[in-house]
Amino acid sequence: MDSTLVALFFLLHVLSVGTGNPLPDAKSTIEPLIKTLLVRLNAFPYVVILQVIPVNPPQELEGFSSIVVALDGYNNLISENLLNVAQVKTEISRLTNAITELMDCTEKNPKPTLPVHLQQLQNEWEQDPERYVEAISMAAINGAREIVEMLQNQIYGIPSC
Repeated sequence: MDSTLVALFFLLHVLSVGTGNPLPDAKSTIEPLIKTLLVRLNAFPYVVILQVIPVNPPQELEGFSSIVVALDGYNNLISENLLNVAQVKTEISRLTNAITELMDCTEKNPKPTLPVHLQQLQNEWEQDPERYVEAISMAAINGAREIVEMLQNQIYGIPSC
């Protein structure tokens, strides 16, 4: 009787372990966050403000650390006074936190570089933070949208755990 019970428990254990779902890829956990953020960012009009701030989007992503630095930089430049922007800022933070978890095991000594567009926006904001609040915020939303779209297209080309 005891050996039958032990065999039954062993069989139950083997079946439960053997039929379990595989662990999801770390990048697949980020994809829903990317899609949600893109929906929120696309709710804002794509505004090109050439007279005030030139737009020079990056051509490719340099790794997760540069993505986090760029998204954090854009998030800091988005004014909280814009209508419906609080959720966008929250979604950007959620995405950067999820990406940071991936970075913990991939990039030992990250050397993030800021996109030129973000550097230009930060310089403009530092010169006169109140003058172009809305223009800089909209340009930052556009920049974040471009980074997230590139991330969506290139996520599986970026090394991870």
